[in-house]
Amino acid sequence: MVNGRSEKEEMLQIVEGKKGRRAIAELLRQEDSKALTEKGIIKKYTINEKNLKYNPMGGLNVYIIINENEVLNIDMTVQEEDIGEYEVVSYGIPQELSELLGED
Repeated sequence: MVNGRSEKEEMLQIVEGKKGRRAIAELLRQEDSKALTEKGIIKKYTINEKNLKYNPMGGLNVYIIINENEVLNIDMTVQEEDIGEYEVVSYGIPQELSELLGED
């Protein structure tokens, strides 16, 4: 269990670190230009720690909950690039969130 726990802590450190937060924020602002502000549809997000795992193809599978509403979520793969920055390389958005964002 200790190894499993330290791996989870390592993953959390990546996605909650400055570079991980920046990558997630960039994605959110791509979907909602005012994300993470009071004027945005996406006001805040939380990382679902239980669903964090390494992707066998590289990077981390990350699941975030938008505005504390579990129906509004985004699953994504965050990967470290050659320059040391993190980037969201793929993601999925449920229909409910797409409709709120005007993407139906």
